[in-house]
Amino acid sequence: MKQLCLGLLTAILILCSACSSGDNTSNSINLSQTYKNETEGFAFKYPNEWQTKEPNTMLEIIKIQSPDGNAKFSVMKIVTDPFGILTEDQVSVENAVNKMHKFITFRETTIGEIPVKELIYQTNGLKGDDISKNFWYVLGGAVYQINCSFKMNQREIYEPILNAIMESYTITRSANELNKASNINSDLTVSDAKQILQTWIDTHKFPTSVSITDGDGNTHKRSGSDAEYYVFQLQGLHRIYDILVEPKTGELFVHDTGKPETLEPWYQKYIAPYNNANTTKEDVSNYIDKNFIWIEKPRVNNGNIIGKIKNISNEERRKISIRFILYDYQGNQIGTTIDVNPILKSGNTWSFKAQIQNAKVTDYAFTEINYQ
Repeated sequence: MKQLCLGLLTAILILCSACSSGDNTSNSINLSQTYKNETEGFAFKYPNEWQTKEPNTMLEIIKIQSPDGNAKFSVMKIVTDPFGILTEDQVSVENAVNKMHKFITFRETTIGEIPVKELIYQTNGLKGDDISKNFWYVLGGAVYQINCSFKMNQREIYEPILNAIMESYTITRSANELNKASNINSDLTVSDAKQILQTWIDTHKFPTSVSITDGDGNTHKRSGSDAEYYVFQLQGLHRIYDILVEPKTGELFVHDTGKPETLEPWYQKYIAPYNNANTTKEDVSNYIDKNFIWIEKPRVNNGNIIGKIKNISNEERRKISIRFILYDYQGNQIGTTIDVNPILKSGNTWSFKAQIQNAKVTDYAFTEINYQ
């Protein structure tokens, strides 16, 4: 009888021990190291054997990985809205993810008092066997992304560790700063919007030195969209471009063809090619925009501003107009002049001639080229 009671007691103790162990998985993981970033306002703990790595991009703030490199944890500031995470519903996000990966789940959660969007998917690369857990939150007008990734066949090893790291993640801003912190649905200030755009510019290469204007502090509509944006001007590319910042998400657009288009693809298609190491200074200086280059730069001849441009796009352009600002000897703007061309086929050139009819004109400057 004593042996039976002893056996039952032993079984109960083992069962209780197993249940207790299952409820405290994260507590059993030793997170002996602490990373804290006062500037960005967050901190987390991680295992001693995990290594700090150099960020892959200028947007990454911190990156750590397991000794074998098969599990990674990183925090970055982003300037885009990947998969529509910040603006779209679950169905739209799922559809966007499935174009490149295998969607698993998408939900809203929190870190402390800060709203967070969580997205989990399986990568669809060469092997397609990585699990990627991502968390997005907005604080002080900046968008932060936390990424946890591990090999599918090592899920039992690394998922509990990464979950423990995430459980230790805290936002360390002061109470005053937290009160001012933006949530996902609040509007950015014009200063926040400019900082997001400046960060994007700082992380991209341009063929010439560029800068952005301050903006007027108000939101504006642009043709091709009913939405309102903060509007800044990108200068230095031989043409001024209107860059739009969506006030709720910080998403960036360029207004170049009569409607807003996402800035990053536009940059990759029309600006990045001019950053090629084989591009000469002459190539860069001849650049007007994605459709035209100078063949002969503007000059004055017999009371006209003349020159030659080439259509380098793959399509014909219609209703082309080239405009110049006219100045007097004191530098005051006293008018404009323009020349137009009804159609210019792909690969063809146009010799323009814009008349100067005011005798007080002593100088001029190219201001814009418009077309359909």
